[in-house]
Amino acid sequence: MTRLTPLGTLIESLRLTKRGLMAVAAGIAALLGAGLVLAVTTEDVTQHNGMSRSDPSRLRFFIDHRDSLLIDAAKTVTTLGAVPVLLVLAVGAAGLLWWRGKPVVIAVAPAVSLLIAGGLASAAKTLVARPRPPVGLRLIAETEQSFPSGHATDSAACYLALALVVAVFVLRRPLARVAVVAAAGVMTALVGASRLELGVHWPTDVLAGWALGMTAAIAIVLLAVGLARLTPSQNGDVQAFWERVVTVLHARRSRWLHST
Repeated sequence: MTRLTPLGTLIESLRLTKRGLMAVAAGIAALLGAGLVLAVTTEDVTQHNGMSRSDPSRLRFFIDHRDSLLIDAAKTVTTLGAVPVLLVLAVGAAGLLWWRGKPVVIAVAPAVSLLIAGGLASAAKTLVARPRPPVGLRLIAETEQSFPSGHATDSAACYLALALVVAVFVLRRPLARVAVVAAAGVMTALVGASRLELGVHWPTDVLAGWALGMTAAIAIVLLAVGLARLTPSQNGDVQAFWERVVTVLHARRSRWLHST
């Protein structure tokens, strides 16, 4: 009889299909990629080298191509990345998902992703303390530090987490799943671009915000999927859940004890 490794036992307990395993692997790869972008961007900004040196010229592109239509659109789109709007969306989605019978840990994943990403962004703003672009370039008033963009972070964390939850737990057609995740990506991109159009962030602020929000969204959704798979579905008994987790983590040790 073949003995499973602890990782193998955990994968077996999650009851993932081959397609599910491929999706998890893709999620982990995307998570690592977003984390790498965040690390590189942060290093460039804090050390004043790399991509941060090109920030003025790249921001100038947006400033030089402003017109009234783009400015009005940017002011509208940027509100879709504001915390109050995202909180209403996340809480409303949680209630709807729960009402449709989805596990609580899945329903609250977008809200948790938003709160964690927002907290990390606020901490990073304080630690890095990067000034915003000159006041003469800004079309709206902002008082916080610049790095990373809170709007880019929050919108990526909320929209992407919500799209992933819907794609995995609500939709069944592959094309629909791809479409909803792509739509979330487009919305996130537009919110970040609106911050540049309005002159309130440097490009690397937005890039780091996207990476941070994406990292939070993927990590929280992967964790939520794992917890939903491991949590007993019959009655949601918390004690039984933790007993299951302990059993999985100590499976190899238990098998060895039984074999001796």
